[in-house]
Amino acid sequence: MPKRKDAATDEEDDEYRKKRDRNNQAVKRSRVKSKMKTEETQQRVNELRVKNQVLEDKIDTQRKELKFLKELFLTQAQAKADKLTGVNLNELLQCSDEEEGSERETSTSKRSKDSSKGESSGSRKRSKR
Repeated sequence: MPKRKDAATDEEDDEYRKKRDRNNQAVKRSRVKSKMKTEETQQRVNELRVKNQVLEDKIDTQRKELKFLKELFLTQAQAKADKLTGVNLNELLQCSDEEEGSERETSTSKRSKDSSKGESSGSRKRSKR
């Protein structure tokens, strides 16, 4: 004949089962919350990448416009060179171009560092899973 459990043991088993069920539900909620936070963060990263690309494109467009305006100015100034004395426009614009070039190099190297940091941290996250 099978042994029969007494009432105290049944109550302890029921209490244990209730605690386990509550814990399981809490774990599920925690995992869902964590997943949502991760998805929101990834969405924000993607939005910022798009915004950054738009801004980089705007910078390039403005650089081209600046170059065009400098060339236009130089053309106009050379046409009226007989009225300007003591000003070397080529030298003036060359100094300005050198400053722009050094700014562009700094910006490009910074972007390279930022993108390499983003890629390495992303691969670390994937390898932990």
